[in-house]
Amino acid sequence: MNKCHLNTELSSLEGTRFEFNRSTGAIKLGIDVHQDYYVVVKQEGGSNPKPAQRFRKEVFLLWAAKLSKSGSKVHAVYEACGFGFSLQRQLSALGIHCHVVCPQKLDERNKRVKTDGLDAKALCLKLDRFVQGNREALALVRVPSEAEEQKRAIHRQREQLVKTRKVLEAQGRSLMVNYGIQPVMAATPDYAQANTVAARPGCKVV
Repeated sequence: MNKCHLNTELSSLEGTRFEFNRSTGAIKLGIDVHQDYYVVVKQEGGSNPKPAQRFRKEVFLLWAAKLSKSGSKVHAVYEACGFGFSLQRQLSALGIHCHVVCPQKLDERNKRVKTDGLDAKALCLKLDRFVQGNREALALVRVPSEAEEQKRAIHRQREQLVKTRKVLEAQGRSLMVNYGIQPVMAATPDYAQANTVAARPGCKVV
């Protein structure tokens, strides 16, 4: 019985080693995202990361498509940013396992030097640890569906418009006060008429 249990454990360990060795052939891409271009660091298997490369967006997608067809598993990672999740969807459509992570401090050695290439390299190394089984290496962000993202965009746009309206209202009241005009604050049906009367020099609102 003990012998069977030992054989099972050995078999499990062999399987784990097989999975680990097989994963070392994977290609990892750390991507630093910008509006017009991407800075990418590539690591093949367990080798050292390659020097950073800068791509225009359309050129990067063509390059990534070729990597995806190379026969090796391709993993990619980039930080969540104001450009949405379109890159994640595009890479996923190419068969690439793309992860989006929370923005974080990437200067682990505290060198106080920040460049696009160093950020891409740091992301690539974190991704390598994640692929090898360290699930704490990346702080993953849930990627919403396109419908969810559109709803969020509408809600954010409304909030921005409301804030802008309040700022403009405050600027208008301040301007009226500067010219000696008493702004009317009451939100009544006669609000527009009251404002018109108050705007006339020498007029008094009752």
